[in-house]
Amino acid sequence: MQNTNDKLRSVLSGIVKDLWIVLLDIIAVNAAYFLALLIRFYVNFEFRPTVAHYLTDFAKFAPFYTVFCIIVFAVFRLYNGVWRYAGINDMNRILGASAVTCLFQVLCTALFVQRMPITYYVIGALLQFFFIALIRFAYRIVVVEHQRIATRKLPSMNVMIIGAGEIGHRVIRYLADDTEHAFRPACVIDSKGGAEGKSFDGIPVIGGTDQIEKAVEDYAISCVFIADPGLDQQARQEIRAFCQSRGMELQDYTGYLSNLSGKVSLASLLEAAEGAVTIRIGDQDQDFENGEQALQSLTGRFTVRSVSAAGNYLVIELSENKNEPYAGYDAWVRKHREETGEEISFF
Repeated sequence: MQNTNDKLRSVLSGIVKDLWIVLLDIIAVNAAYFLALLIRFYVNFEFRPTVAHYLTDFAKFAPFYTVFCIIVFAVFRLYNGVWRYAGINDMNRILGASAVTCLFQVLCTALFVQRMPITYYVIGALLQFFFIALIRFAYRIVVVEHQRIATRKLPSMNVMIIGAGEIGHRVIRYLADDTEHAFRPACVIDSKGGAEGKSFDGIPVIGGTDQIEKAVEDYAISCVFIADPGLDQQARQEIRAFCQSRGMELQDYTGYLSNLSGKVSLASLLEAAEGAVTIRIGDQDQDFENGEQALQSLTGRFTVRSVSAAGNYLVIELSENKNEPYAGYDAWVRKHREETGEEISFF
């Protein structure tokens, strides 16, 4: 009983906080089906007299339908949302709520009022879905456009994305939402090949890793973002050395893929490490100038047993374990293939 009351209070709280959206929803759900009638029966600047009774039936049912819609929208958590970050999950909830209210419209008008024309139901449902989605995504659209206008005033920096996959797409979206820097994705490198000459999220794909040097010159690249978890260590090292020789910034976003098990990820730990690092495996110690260098050298499977400090060194004690996550990008990719039989296409 207590849980039910808590849920009810949560629903009511969401409605109260988003009263302006509630008011827009009330207008939207009624306007959708009213417009459906107009589209179907409004001819020569007048509503056809022979079907004018549909307007009366619509008006009779509208108050009950409005209340039901607000309840359903609240149950589907369409109120009290952070609409600045509205995404696919919000769209799915809007779709589900629209399906439920559409079914209610069909059944209740047929049983308690009268059966309306099929075009009324179809056009009304489509318009309602469009209006409800627009109400919630309009805020995000306005905010994004405002950010883009503000970003255009900053000195722009052309960047290269290495990776024409899901992570590359996410990096591009991240750069588009960055309001502190004017990053402008200028080109994409497809290390796997096959996408050369195509457009990736509106950005030209200009070839594989052998085209990096040429692309840097052609597109005046100032920064490189690696977004390909399948890129081997040798290629990463070559790209890193090339960027250092040109004084370009390099960011590697694929490292965030390492921690999938919920345990302490060695890769993430080494990426965050500042200064010298000592890796201790059994009785053997190996010193590295930094965590990045250590990460490039480790290719086995390890468990992080302890982390401590010895002087200026961060000491990470490891134990080999075939059941634990790999360390290093190449090894991690091999582990994923062994366990799932799939290529990496997520994050």
